[in-house]
Amino acid sequence: MVKRIYAEPDEQTLEEIGKAAEERGITRHKLILEAIDSYLHQSLSDVDSLKRERDSLRSERDSLKTELDEKWSENRKLRSETESQKKIIDSQTIKLDQATIKIDSLTSLGDQKKIEFDSLQKDLSHALDTIKNKDEMINFLQAHIAQLTQSISQLSLKPGEEEIKKKGWWQFWK
Repeated sequence: MVKRIYAEPDEQTLEEIGKAAEERGITRHKLILEAIDSYLHQSLSDVDSLKRERDSLRSERDSLKTELDEKWSENRKLRSETESQKKIIDSQTIKLDQATIKIDSLTSLGDQKKIEFDSLQKDLSHALDTIKNKDEMINFLQAHIAQLTQSISQLSLKPGEEEIKKKGWWQFWK
């Protein structure tokens, strides 16, 4: 007695059955019967093997999921550290910029003070030259005054010729 079993596969499954039957050169009916026969005559060891393989794959999947979670956690931690380091670098950059501005300011101030110093040195040199010239002039005038004083004193002490003869002082001067 032949009993029939009906199943209504979806479109995609029907297309796959058609392609597989065509590749093997048999009808769809024959392919389905061979598939059922193959399934029914599988040994229990094959089923157990498949179950073990399935369990192994599940275990591997769980292990990979755990590893992925750890990597994700590590990634978040590294991102957090990176952000922290970035904030520190930004802070150090601001400090460096402030120090650079201060150095530039001090350099500018130093340049101004050097210009002032050079100007004061020139003024001092000019003042020293002026004092030297005045000292030379004073020395010249003092020497000239001394010479004039000597000339005047010699002239004023000696009476004139007429006075000497008149008063008879001429012998005193000789």
